[in-house]
This record gives sequence, C-alpha cells and structure tokens, in this order.
Amino acid sequence: MHHERGQFPGHVFALAGPVDAHHDDARFTWGLGRDGDDPLVISFDVASVGADGRLARVVGFLGKVPTQAHVRCRAPTIDRS
Repeated sequence: MHHERGQFPGHVFALAGPVDAHHDDARFTWGLGRDGDDPLVISFDVASVGADGRLARVVGFLGKVPTQAHVRCRAPTIDRS
C-alpha cells in the first residue's frame, strides 16, 4: 500500500461495504480516492488469518483501475523462447 500512497498523493483507502467473515477468512471491498469523490481504484479482496492470529495472506481482485495506473503497473513480459 505504501507504493499506492506515493502514486496517488492526497487519496485515502476506505472500505466500500461491509466485511464478510467466515472462520479465518474475510472478504471486503475497498476504494482509493479523494475524500468526497468517487474512488479511482476499487478492489475486492480476500484475507486469511494464520494459526498465530496474524494476517497470513491477502488476494486482491482489482475491479476499477485508472488508465494511468495500468501503464505504471504492467505485468513483466515472459520470454517463452
């Protein structure tokens, strides 16, 4: 998240709905945007807690990403030769 905060100065992370939890897993939607504006980024994430009670894994599914972020966050090219 530190990278995103630097990439989008003045924006804040906020939950975009309720957190739904079952045993050691939780799913939630969050947004990144300026206070009072529609979020620029929206993601649906699933988080899992380990046996020690600490956050063990977060899997994110980006649903809305601004075009400029696509350019900066391109996946690496895989050389299959």
